[in-house]
Parts: sequence; C-alpha cells; structure tokens
Amino acid sequence: MSARYALIGLGNVGSDLTTAAVAAGLDLHVFDIDPAARERAAQAGAVVHESAAEAATGADVLVLSLPNAEIVQAVLDDGALEALGEGAALVDMSTNLPENALALAQVGRERGLVVLDAPVSYGPEGLVAFVGGGEAEVSRLREWLDAVVVSWEHVGGHGHGQYAKLVQNILSGVQMGVIAEVLGFASKAGTDLDALARALRPTGAHSRMLERTFPAMRERRYGASGTMALHAKDMGYAVRAGEAIGARMPFTSALLTVFSETLAAGDPRWTQSALIEWFDPVKHHDTTDEGAR
Repeated sequence: MSARYALIGLGNVGSDLTTAAVAAGLDLHVFDIDPAARERAAQAGAVVHESAAEAATGADVLVLSLPNAEIVQAVLDDGALEALGEGAALVDMSTNLPENALALAQVGRERGLVVLDAPVSYGPEGLVAFVGGGEAEVSRLREWLDAVVVSWEHVGGHGHGQYAKLVQNILSGVQMGVIAEVLGFASKAGTDLDALARALRPTGAHSRMLERTFPAMRERRYGASGTMALHAKDMGYAVRAGEAIGARMPFTSALLTVFSETLAAGDPRWTQSALIEWFDPVKHHDTTDEGAR
C-alpha cells in the first residue's frame, strides 16, 4: 500500500512538488491558506483539505514547503504536528534556520517521528534538494524525494540540508549582486554593453549566471514572482547562521544590505534582477515575469 503524503504550502515550489507527486502516482493531500492555490492543486489531482491539521491527519509523511521559519512553526503549532501519529515522518522542504532543523529533529525524537530537513532550489533541470538527517531516515523518504525533485544529495546530519541550501543562496546571491554592480559600473562609464557581453564570453569571468542575469538586469525585467524577497530572507538566515558558528561573512552581510534596501524602495514582487536598481536606479520598470526563481 502506498504511503499517504500531506503537503502544506502550495506556492511556487509547493505547486511544482504537487505536480510531480501526482504524476508519480503518490497519494497526496494538501493545504494552503490561499484558495486559488488550493484550487490549482485540486485541478492537478491532489486531495485538498481545509486546514493543515486536517491534511496531516492520517499521513505517513508530512511535508512543509513554506515561506519562512515563523510560518513553519505556526503551522506545526496549529495542529499539524499533533496530527501525526508515532512513526510518521516530517520533511521540512522550506528554507529554514539550521538551529530550527536541529530543534525539530529533537521534537521528532521525543514524539517518535522521522525528521529530515530537505530545502530545495531550482536548477537548470528543475528542483534539487539538499537533505539533512540520518541514513535510515533518508532511506525512509526516498520514494518522496525521487518523485518530486530531479536531483537530491544527502549532505549530512540534521541541519546540514539547511546549511547547504544557505551556501547555495550565498553563492547565487553574491554572483547576482556582483553582476548588478559591474553593470551599474559599466553603464555609468558609458561602456558599449553589447560589446562588453561579447568580450566577457570567452573569459574566466563568464558564467551561466552572467549569461542569464546580465540581459534581465540590462533590460530591467524584474518579474513578478517575489523571489528577491525570499532570497533576502534566506541571506538574513545565512548571516544569522554564520554568527552562530563564528563564520566571517562580509560579502553576504554587504549583499543583504543591498537586497534589503532595494526591496524597501521597490516592489515586493520583484525577482533578483531588480538588484540593478541599487546601483543604477530608473523611474520606470517592466514587472512582467522573467521566469527567474
């Protein structure tokens, strides 16, 4: 008999998890506070419930895909955790603080639950997951992981999935920030940007991120998926986690300021390409979705 899965959170990532799980034939029960998100999930073939606790009742595996640590805790405190029976599994696929992943693992031990932290990111092929937990716990959740992401890696014990995801956020965020900085620099210098893009292509400075982000920033395509706000939140988690372990993080700290000030002066729906606004602001913007996540 197939396991019963409950998924709480049907945003960008949660919607993709839903589509993949249904396509794989998994028994999926879902909830989101947004009625439109619930409707999309129902159309995709998931069983929709009226609360997180209701979706979690009877589940073998509860999966969380939520915007931030506070909402994760609120969902668990609002009955979703109590709804799980002993021996059930809890997988947090939200980007969360490593310290929270450790605390959740401890709660799991006390309640007889299997717990994993498995935050996700988008790669060129689709969703990838960074998995933290014990070997036996990871083995228990292979069916879910294999079904919903194109790639996953067990990176260590509890909390290390979150550390790995924060590393990915730092790397991608710093690259985007530097691309915005050099574009602002070149624009103010009056450099031919088409020629600059061609000149960089055969050099070691060229990258897939530069190839994708430079045109979006140059053309002021800021999108409407709100991923810059989520990325800024994650950069804040990275700085906080770094402080907790005594890591020096000057680039991440500086970039967090750029993210935060850009958002404060702009639109919460923007994607990360709007970082160029901090370096070279303009009055009018195209907010059509550029597809960045």
